[in-house]
Amino acid sequence: MEKVALITGAAQGIGFETAKLLGEQNYSVILADVQPNVVEKADELKELGIDAYSLEFDLSDSSTFPPLVDFITENFGHLDALINNAAMLVDMGKHPSDLSETLFRKVMEVNYIGPFLLTQKLVPLLKKSEAGRIVNLSTQVAQLAQLSDMNSPLKEDICAAYQSSKVGVNAMTVLYAKELESFGIKVNSCCPGWVDSAMNTEDLPDYGDEARPKTLREGADTSIWLATLGKEGPTAGFFTDRKRIGW
Repeated sequence: MEKVALITGAAQGIGFETAKLLGEQNYSVILADVQPNVVEKADELKELGIDAYSLEFDLSDSSTFPPLVDFITENFGHLDALINNAAMLVDMGKHPSDLSETLFRKVMEVNYIGPFLLTQKLVPLLKKSEAGRIVNLSTQVAQLAQLSDMNSPLKEDICAAYQSSKVGVNAMTVLYAKELESFGIKVNSCCPGWVDSAMNTEDLPDYGDEARPKTLREGADTSIWLATLGKEGPTAGFFTDRKRIGW
């Protein structure tokens, strides 16, 4: 059966690289993004011989989800991999008391509520796959062990809305994994690490001369691994560089 993957936030950065790498593994890839240039990005992949499609949708507006579900249903009838990649990081340096309600709600809608509801809509299509896989992009700065450690070196690297939303993503991973295990669907979170992408701006901390951002291919590697796991692969886990890490 033809392998089909949906990647959100696929018009740039890790999302686009993930779509490209899955396409290289003969997946039909659906690039979904709020950015209108998602059409051009899908065309780029088509020029490489990849079976690629584009859909404009908005994670903060669940009314845009049904057309996406209908497209997959009508064209493929199933979904093998859902990569919840799209996210926004717009609150670097903001503590909880610094956040406006508008900013907090926007980040939570895009980073957590939207992916939760989109996954819910796509579960029926994932159940029709021979090996459904869900990959949720998260971050190590949302690890509860780090957040609760008053002496953590990351103590000053605060982005309260982003971190809160990704804690939610990790909880969602475990909850969906428990629900879908009996259907053979594996659900995992991963942290791509510090990647040379548009999200990582000059406002991020200086990690020193020895550190360097990963390439996009390196950043997408764990997502690809989790999206293509075999039958004996893990579920309900949190990973970076293909290694399990704590929540």
